[in-house]
Amino acid sequence: MSHESTVEVPIPADAANFEAFIRTVVDELLGYFARRVSPLEDAADCLSETLLVLWRRRERLPTEHGERRAWSYGIAHHVLAAHRRHSVRQLTLTHRLREELRNRPIAAQSIDDVAIAALTALSPRDQELVTLIVWEGLSIAEAAIVIGVRADAARARYSRARRYLRARLVEWA
Repeated sequence: MSHESTVEVPIPADAANFEAFIRTVVDELLGYFARRVSPLEDAADCLSETLLVLWRRRERLPTEHGERRAWSYGIAHHVLAAHRRHSVRQLTLTHRLREELRNRPIAAQSIDDVAIAALTALSPRDQELVTLIVWEGLSIAEAAIVIGVRADAARARYSRARRYLRARLVEWA
């Protein structure tokens, strides 16, 4: 015979009061962010950050509903500003990285169109296997792990792919 018991933990009055208030403004705050951020999915992130700040500062929550609502929007405004600053920094870094890659590419470059054409004729999995080994410098066993096959299967695939590529390169040369 099992004795299951549930212990109800009482919610402090201030926490229950806070939760009730949040229920009244959460949809409004989500709408506030949804109208101001892109992509739209960022609105949920901004809302969760706002709710976290509101929770941390709940002792300072005004007592009158209108003041509480305005105070919540003030916090949301600050969260939105931080989100925008982060977005600007991210765009700046992305632009800088693109410029860097334009001047110093990190991927192997092939000027041999025939070799690239032959490579694209392989199955996507074999293309990935060959490029992992040739461009990325992985061993056959390591490449096998990446594409999710046994090492002996990868060896056989790699051998077939090399034969195919050799034949195409001779044929097209």
